[in-house]
Amino acid sequence: MLLLLPLAVCGVSKRVDAFLIAFFYYLCATRAVPGIIHGFFPGISFSHCVLLWLFHAGVLGFPWILVRGINRQTFLNASCRFSLAFFMLTVPPLGLFHWGSPLMAAGLFFPGLQWMGILLTWGLMFLMCSWARHPVLIPTIITGLLVTSISINLNYTAPPAPPHWRAISMEVGRSPELWSDDMLAIRNKLIRIAKNELDQHATIIVFPESVAGSSRRPQVELWKEVSLSAKSKGAVVLVGEEAWNTRKTGFYNALVGFGDVPVQGQVIAAAQVPMPVGDWKFGLEEGAISHIFGKDVISLAGKFVAVSMCYEDFILWPHRGLLSGKADVLISAANQWPSRGTSAETAQDLSRKLLGRLAGVPMLIAKNH
Repeated sequence: MLLLLPLAVCGVSKRVDAFLIAFFYYLCATRAVPGIIHGFFPGISFSHCVLLWLFHAGVLGFPWILVRGINRQTFLNASCRFSLAFFMLTVPPLGLFHWGSPLMAAGLFFPGLQWMGILLTWGLMFLMCSWARHPVLIPTIITGLLVTSISINLNYTAPPAPPHWRAISMEVGRSPELWSDDMLAIRNKLIRIAKNELDQHATIIVFPESVAGSSRRPQVELWKEVSLSAKSKGAVVLVGEEAWNTRKTGFYNALVGFGDVPVQGQVIAAAQVPMPVGDWKFGLEEGAISHIFGKDVISLAGKFVAVSMCYEDFILWPHRGLLSGKADVLISAANQWPSRGTSAETAQDLSRKLLGRLAGVPMLIAKNH
């Protein structure tokens, strides 16, 4: 499916036809969006959720106008237009919202090749759209790329996670009221799990995104026993939390650390691109704080770690360090209860898997249903 969009668009000559093909492709790829938004924000009418979905698909469909009819253009002009369309869709601002990118197929075709895999996938798609230009040469190159892909896949084995690194997936669902008995019960459950994993000699323990709720009030005292135990063992516990800034005007969608860290409860990794509309309110107060050009690889237990926070599983832009070979491990911390059982959950699981394959690194997945 990922390769069908460029193949379909390149054969038409009219702008409106190219736009409509891409528009309906993205409508199909993101069809779970209205339900997710409505479930996350029940106060928003379903009609407004549908309008957001239509707007999203329309914005992503626009750059594909450049790809129309490239098989009837000069090779230089066609390659420039094809490259520009993908560039617009991969980097901000549109790259912040680009679900269903055909470039995700790089993880399927060229595992372990990182940015080179993306470049080869781009080349494969461009050549498939231009094969009629040179009926012998281009099909030969395509065949060579496909044989290379098969060879790489036959020899690729997903690397195992580092020993004693644990990712904890949970069935918590929507977080209860912040200061309710239910929220305290969840936090106590997290603490019991962390203690048990530390007793099993875990050195890195990762909990899902936002599972501990908000830190408008400090949680350090609650985690004190875990902090002391982990620190004595040289271990780190990473907990998904909404870590508010000191002015309480916005929060970091973050993994906070306890144990062998300089400051207990400090933000270890934060989302560069929080979920648009849901968390990231584009500069408005009391929304998630974005770090579009922030650090995307951290050092943890002697390894370089790339962290993908939920929505970032869908898109390529936040993974610059990971795809440049600067990370040894990929940690995905996700909060998937709004998309449970929908096509969005399937798409996120697939995108995450393709990212790990493309980077050629072991992956730890901690998700909340």
